[in-house]
Amino acid sequence: MNVTARDQAVKTSAWLLYTLIVLEILFMVSPFAAYYYSIYAMPLNVLQQSPSTAWLTMYVLPHFAYSDSWLANGLVLISWPLILTGVVSFVFGFCQIYWSKFTRREAVEVGLYRYIRHPQYVALAVIGLGTSLYWSRFIVIIAFVSMLYVYYFLARTEERVCLNKFGESYRDYMERTGMFFPRKWEARWRSLGIRLSPVSGTRIATLAGLYVFVLALTISGAYLLREHVINSLLVEAGADRVIVFLAPVDPPTRAAVARLLDEAALPGNLAYVAPSSWQIPELGFTGTADGHGGGGLDELLHPGTHGNALSFNTDRLSVLLVAANSVYDNVLGMAPLAKALTIRPIDFLELDLESGKIIEHSLAPKGQWQGIPVPTF
Repeated sequence: MNVTARDQAVKTSAWLLYTLIVLEILFMVSPFAAYYYSIYAMPLNVLQQSPSTAWLTMYVLPHFAYSDSWLANGLVLISWPLILTGVVSFVFGFCQIYWSKFTRREAVEVGLYRYIRHPQYVALAVIGLGTSLYWSRFIVIIAFVSMLYVYYFLARTEERVCLNKFGESYRDYMERTGMFFPRKWEARWRSLGIRLSPVSGTRIATLAGLYVFVLALTISGAYLLREHVINSLLVEAGADRVIVFLAPVDPPTRAAVARLLDEAALPGNLAYVAPSSWQIPELGFTGTADGHGGGGLDELLHPGTHGNALSFNTDRLSVLLVAANSVYDNVLGMAPLAKALTIRPIDFLELDLESGKIIEHSLAPKGQWQGIPVPTF
């Protein structure tokens, strides 16, 4: 493969990985999300057919379930600020580059480029990080790590081109700036004396080994974080089903709901419980207009509430009974939730805990997300 073809392959790989990371969240915020996402779901459904690949489609952080983990909530909270910061930085760097080309100037050395040589790649990485936190599938996290790795090679390729084009002026610029971080920050790393071998074969083997190590470390960390998240949810695991409480309710209320569901002959191995006033589109909870909070601190610090008010009538609760589908064995205990790949709505209930009765029982609506891999907590 010649240099031109190799460079093109690196660029193509970078954009494919970036598309995988960002495209899903763009689909989900689109007015035509169900239509577009049904197409995107096709390869995800293929991955879910085998136990060896199904885990790639699972989520790490909570999306609509209440969590009392400050770590999980904090990671979700910073996702959109990261995305917006990355977008602004990318546009700023883009304008600097193309204004320089339009005015036929030499290499850009002002603004962000005064401190780092590749601010647009850094901006794209920040967008990718925010997206990976907000829509945290394992496959998206893997794509993000791989994208960072490809960006390194892409940046090195562009620097070789700039050296050939601008000569010593660009070499001087490289001496004054950092590649992805300010020069002073990168100097601390270089002070450790860690250097890649100049021998091509050894260098490639070292980079490949480093990639495998970082990827394995990231996946292991994501698994531990996912386990922590599931343990932070308000859950009652009974003999027949796992009950997930999407709002903060006290232990007596959780016990009363579990007892009421156990006493009735109800289908489904997983149940989602929310205040009757709450609106959760992913699960078909329609709620009421006054169920949304006023943007208070409690709602802000718990992004899984989807903007619903944390003050509600604990005597009136809605329940969605679903069949959690999985390709894994041993779906006892917490497994219907922890190993769920997709959920199929079955029945919808309205509970009145003051009277201790199920006051409404109907078939759950089909829902626009049926058959599409969406978050399960």
